[in-house]
Amino acid sequence: MKVSLAILLLSVSLISVAQIDLTQLDGTISEDEKAQFQLLGENGVSEISAYVDADYIKINVKSDTMYVASLCFCDGNEKTIVMHASSALGQLNYLSAGDGTWNSSEQFDWKVREKDMSKKTIEKRREYLDNYGWVANTVSMGRKGHVEFIVKKELFTTNQVFLAAGLMLKANPEEIIPLPTRTSGDCAALSLVAGNAEKNYRFEPETWFKINF
Repeated sequence: MKVSLAILLLSVSLISVAQIDLTQLDGTISEDEKAQFQLLGENGVSEISAYVDADYIKINVKSDTMYVASLCFCDGNEKTIVMHASSALGQLNYLSAGDGTWNSSEQFDWKVREKDMSKKTIEKRREYLDNYGWVANTVSMGRKGHVEFIVKKELFTTNQVFLAAGLMLKANPEEIIPLPTRTSGDCAALSLVAGNAEKNYRFEPETWFKINF
């Protein structure tokens, strides 16, 4: 029994330290990568797709040249996580007030501005992933209009999450592209996507894209 328990503990330990390969997080979505992902929605030239494996949710965003790709993730009725990728990465947490309003006292703390693929920079992205549970390329990396997000499933308390996005394109930064087109609500608010977040927004996660795992 002691030997079996030791083997079990070793197996769990090995699983817990398994790391995702971040050398592929380069801001270029190949056709092979695209084929593995499920399309969630489109709005004109913009599209968002997802791929779920044992430990991660991967989100690909494709559009014209972007200044910002901003995701809103919610796994229920209590917290929405805003994941911002522009020339840097940032996160905000919004808590439900129970009346359709979501509140936050946080401000964006911008991290990982590097755009190269050096070993040192990749380790900085890994540190961000370890600390926040997600990471993305910055918009100045790779192919223009391509943003790749990697999100740990352990961030969420349920096996279903709701997702919306707001995209700021270079062609018209004042007009945020919402995904889903009609129900993204304040996830596509200009102030939030631009990184000048307000303390209160209205979110309706149950009307967003649904991802099951």
